[in-house]
Amino acid sequence: MKYKIERKNWGRFFTVPCKVVSEHIKLCSGDFLKVLLYILSSDKNEIVSEDISVATGISTGIVDDAIVYWSQAEVFSVLNVTVMKIKDTNPSKPDKSTISLDSDLNNKNNFDSQATSVLPSINPTEKSLERKSHAKYSSKDIANIVNSQKEIKEMFSQLEVILKRSLKFSEQCGYLNLVENYGFPVASILMLVQYCEDIGKTSIRYVESIAESWFEQDITSYRQVEAEIIKMIKSHTVENKVAKIFGMTTNLTKKQKEYINSWTELGFGTDMIQLAYEKCVDQINILSFPYINKIIKTWSENKIYTPSEANIHDVKTKKLKSIMKQKEPSYDLDEFNEFTLNHVPEIKGKN
Repeated sequence: MKYKIERKNWGRFFTVPCKVVSEHIKLCSGDFLKVLLYILSSDKNEIVSEDISVATGISTGIVDDAIVYWSQAEVFSVLNVTVMKIKDTNPSKPDKSTISLDSDLNNKNNFDSQATSVLPSINPTEKSLERKSHAKYSSKDIANIVNSQKEIKEMFSQLEVILKRSLKFSEQCGYLNLVENYGFPVASILMLVQYCEDIGKTSIRYVESIAESWFEQDITSYRQVEAEIIKMIKSHTVENKVAKIFGMTTNLTKKQKEYINSWTELGFGTDMIQLAYEKCVDQINILSFPYINKIIKTWSENKIYTPSEANIHDVKTKKLKSIMKQKEPSYDLDEFNEFTLNHVPEIKGKN
């Protein structure tokens, strides 16, 4: 539709930088835009996040995330953050955070030019309890690091492209922690997040759980991470195919995934897994992972890895059973034994 708009009764004006639209309109959330508009419309250099929360109906946590986001985008600079203790009889009332801003887009000297990382340099090959703990960052820490470390700033930018949304403050802390506290290369983190996006599991906790597991296995270099992701992609693809073959409408359980992974580790493709499934249903008329596992293990023991080899094995097995059946005696040994034990013949001449 085409709309003709008449601009009137505007009253007071304020400026919105063009880069907000050209670079961020697709990535940032509506809440982040609300916070920015509130800040830009204000004629004060100091703002209170709780006041923005009340005016916009957005939680203070999201307000703080938005302020960090726009400061990293260099729409304005955060000069300092002050937490004011409000004397109130209501203990549940939160403290107010006062944030001093500089709205000059070209002013990049408001941060500490020497700021790099809030953590000491860590050797990725050396594990320690300190390294496994989660680093704590403030919004000012994040802003300082992003301002001084181009690689981290680029990482956040690329993550937003992958996730198709702006990063939350908690996510920024989590990803930064993986770089600084666990020693993962930025490229490795981007590759991991892309994989998580592909499978629809993008929570920072899920990403961290995979990374922490790798760290425990001394998997931190780019090549190691790449190899693990290739392995996970292959495993996830096989799991989806098997679930479809089995006609499953629910998610695979951890045990079921272990079964599938064990079959692929034995060298069996989805064609053989499907054949085992069909044999299972023919025999017991239900899907049974243990029964399928028994079939596949029998094939493995007999070095059978293709459907044609399985068919040949079936023919040989049927012939062998037929031969064994022909060799069976025509009488029932159990009945004969019972007869000889229980039957007492009459003795002739007995009175």
